[in-house]
Amino acid sequence: MISPNLKLTLALLTVLVIGLLGCSSDDNNKPTTAGNNAPTLDIVETAKAAGDFTTLLAAAEAADLVDALKNAGPITVFAPTDEAFAKLPAGTVEALLADKDALTAILTYHVVPGAVTSDQVVELSSAATLNGASVTITLTSDGKVKIDDATVTVTDIRATNGIIHVIDAVLIPGTSDNVRPKALAAAGSIGTGWISGAIRSGQLNWFTKHLSLYTVSRLAGLSTLTTAIKTTGLQRTLTYRGSLTLFGPTDEAFDSLPAGKLEALLDDPATLRNILLYHVTPEALEAADVVQLSEATMANGETVNISVVGGGVKINDTNVLFVDIPARNGILHIIDGVLTP
Repeated sequence: MISPNLKLTLALLTVLVIGLLGCSSDDNNKPTTAGNNAPTLDIVETAKAAGDFTTLLAAAEAADLVDALKNAGPITVFAPTDEAFAKLPAGTVEALLADKDALTAILTYHVVPGAVTSDQVVELSSAATLNGASVTITLTSDGKVKIDDATVTVTDIRATNGIIHVIDAVLIPGTSDNVRPKALAAAGSIGTGWISGAIRSGQLNWFTKHLSLYTVSRLAGLSTLTTAIKTTGLQRTLTYRGSLTLFGPTDEAFDSLPAGKLEALLDDPATLRNILLYHVTPEALEAADVVQLSEATMANGETVNISVVGGGVKINDTNVLFVDIPARNGILHIIDGVLTP
């Protein structure tokens, strides 16, 4: 039985796995052949060797998950083939590849924590995914296994860091019949429930250190912050620039702003950008570094005051809630208020 803590740790990895997985039942010489009990390739290498998962690989690249996937495990991926992606409505794949957030939400819905074999899958009625939603698992009268409305065609493809089960359709959160474009709108929600909790508590540090500050913030449930980042054009900066420290306000922090303030800021990208840069330092500061400072210069050129009060840390008048969440280009600390220059 997989422990709750192990679930949390394995979950985030899930998102990566999906896009990189590959398997084929047509060529017994391929590393994706079912029953290979002594694998030598990781999930990414297995996907590349299979040759039938070019869309998944492209999705993993577009979602910026490749590095994380190679360092994760164990995880279980329900991997759609190229033919499965081809069944989507015209233009859907192209739209997903151009929308990193929606693509990440879709990919994470295909991954569950732990190395779950086919024998274990058939004992389940559902499984929690990295997306935060659960897939439904059913056994048909003719002995086939269905994940939502997709059929498992090949099972137990083992990689060095997990297990791949091949499916014949792309799973979309919020739909249980034919894949519909409108279902994609419901697929954009990630970073909820135990996944965000695991990131905030540090249980997924080994995984988040391979992701960008922007992606880590989104997976940690800071959806208002990441929406603001996209609105101001700072997404690329927080994805590729480093090393940085981001003091990220919670959604509740943004909700506590005066009525209409957030909406006004979203309509004023220049002012909003200055505020967001006031939450970023141009160097990576761990909590141990922060508490040694009385102030810090932020990316907009202005300073914040830092104080230790009653064992807690305050940045201006906000409280630091969670610390030292690593990203590949910096560190995320989560705060309970919005800093105003």
